[in-house]
Amino acid sequence: MEPSTTARPITIVEQTNFAVSDDGGDMVPGSYHGFFAADTRFLSRFVLRLDGSRLERLSAAVGEHQRATFYLANPRVAGLRAASVAVFRDRRIGRGLEERIRLISYRAEPIQLQLSIEVDADFADIFEARGARRRRRRVVTTEHTDRHTVFTYENAGYRRTTQVTFSRPIEPTDHRLNFDLTLEHGRPWDLNVTVSTTRWSRRGVPPLPPERTIAPRQVQKWRERIPIITSSDVRIERAWRQAGRDMVSLLLSGPRGDFLPAAGVPWYLAVFGRDACITALQTPMLGPEISHGTLRQLAAYQGSVVDPWREEEPGKIPHEVRTGELATLGRMPFSRYYGSSDATPLYVMLFVAACRWGGWLTGGRAPRSKSAPPLPAPLSEFLPAVERALAWIDDHTDADGLLRYRPHHKRGIVNQVWKDSWDSMRYSDGSIAAPPIAAVEVQGYVVAARRGMGEVFAALGRPADALRQETAAALTTAAVEESMWMADEGTYALGLDADGRQIGGVASNAGHLLWCGVPTRARARAVAERLMAPDMFSGWGVRTLSNANPGYNPIGYHTGSVWPHDNSLIAAGMAAYGQHRAAWRVIDALLDAAVTDPQARLPELYAGFDRRSTPHLVPYPTACAPQAWATGAVVLAVQTMLGASPGNAGARHLPGAPSLGLKAAADPPRTSAGRAAPRGRRSG
Repeated sequence: MEPSTTARPITIVEQTNFAVSDDGGDMVPGSYHGFFAADTRFLSRFVLRLDGSRLERLSAAVGEHQRATFYLANPRVAGLRAASVAVFRDRRIGRGLEERIRLISYRAEPIQLQLSIEVDADFADIFEARGARRRRRRVVTTEHTDRHTVFTYENAGYRRTTQVTFSRPIEPTDHRLNFDLTLEHGRPWDLNVTVSTTRWSRRGVPPLPPERTIAPRQVQKWRERIPIITSSDVRIERAWRQAGRDMVSLLLSGPRGDFLPAAGVPWYLAVFGRDACITALQTPMLGPEISHGTLRQLAAYQGSVVDPWREEEPGKIPHEVRTGELATLGRMPFSRYYGSSDATPLYVMLFVAACRWGGWLTGGRAPRSKSAPPLPAPLSEFLPAVERALAWIDDHTDADGLLRYRPHHKRGIVNQVWKDSWDSMRYSDGSIAAPPIAAVEVQGYVVAARRGMGEVFAALGRPADALRQETAAALTTAAVEESMWMADEGTYALGLDADGRQIGGVASNAGHLLWCGVPTRARARAVAERLMAPDMFSGWGVRTLSNANPGYNPIGYHTGSVWPHDNSLIAAGMAAYGQHRAAWRVIDALLDAAVTDPQARLPELYAGFDRRSTPHLVPYPTACAPQAWATGAVVLAVQTMLGASPGNAGARHLPGAPSLGLKAAADPPRTSAGRAAPRGRRSG
């Protein structure tokens, strides 16, 4: 398990670079603190001392996602009372890390002190820092000059360096750098510290991936166009504002002014295919930049060869892309890892959604005409990758119409679905199913992807391709209804195992079928009722697994916890089937969960304890916050309440939800078809 994130560490982030410290600004060795870039910890120790003692913490504040300020005071030391000297640490992250340390004395007479800064770099891989792998022993060299300390590590032709630069001369002692200073009353004493990193590879070894472009102005321009929400319910306004701030912190800039959302802080600031696609599907109200950027950047990593180690296959969308040492050297398959059965159909779903929200693909069955309008840019740019993804789905769909996952080796992910922990697939008796597995929600994604592409091909004047997709979607739908429906439970199984038996644990996955529009209205109503039963609905949301299952654990990752993104998809599906009361209850619970946080932020997940007996929201110990699809859950919840849809034709406010207003920012973004995105509607 990753180190706990519930101790309120302070994290600042810019693209895939981030810094984690305690609330005094110290990065303490032996913890998961540090400055990380390119999946590597370039600074593992950064501790301040005055006359040998650590400082007293007063407060800490994170302004924008890339800045933090720490307010401290001296402890009692020889000849000096406590809180006689104020210390300010103003920290900023970009391509590197910058910090201004300011000391101000409030003693009437001058005082002499020694400020010490402990610095070190262990160059740990991200997987080691988060506890997923045992740490390797590394030989790191250290060099000091008048104002610099440089740490260097080299292995197998790859070199990484950390340079710490000071604005004043240093006196090094081991990993401690000393500054003798005299403070006069009220006069600031400043020290500027800059941490820069380099990565280098020798000739003859595979080149390192290029560093990602950091474009804060591009992200800020996008943020300024986020629409404004007004509501009679203050929870909605608070959660919406925080979701906007959090999404900005997670966006990875693309080459054409668009973005792909990284999965989450701190451990998943990287490309994750499933997370990015779902986040983009949750957030079309924010404009086309996220969906277009996700489609474009994932296409660049799309599988092209058969590579069992990375589980790569032609047309497959990656699960995860990493750039750290273990991935680069092939000790782990994650330099580009494809162990996901759902990222590929989700990619196709995202393309269809982009066509709809862009105004090119209208609702209903499109006319099959050879004179249909051409697919506009940039959607036409994505179509070849989408067709390769469809070909992968075709190649991996069995004769019964179901898509199954089969891990290629033991070093990869066992359960290649969103509930990707090893113990997530539970039978009704609590025992654990093993792959190959046909997961129920994946079939829903396949059906939605194929139905949508049927409409796309029809609009493109390709009736044979349209019919083939519609026929394949019908086959998968029939297989789900015939083999996965559990009449005694009134819901669908988690999936089918290798022998075709139902994996009969009652779980949240069935709700994704509603989001994809798979069930009949009668079965959708039954699923909604089942998910709102007390064993599934905790009061804070729908649990991942029924608390009646012997495998239930309220603080298990996927065996009883509550995931906001899961709930947002379920609520959207319920609303689409007219299950308005259930949809609002789920959204209401998510809003309550959000405002338990001082910032009104939804975390990745939280515990599934029953709210009646455990009235306080219990955090999951290693949850990411912010996290992309938890942030997207707020946006999708607002979209569901507004009844917003492509073009806003006939949109209807969710019955039972509070009044809600949505107004465009001053400069609304444009859709791919050149029209203003649908942002100016008021409901309620």
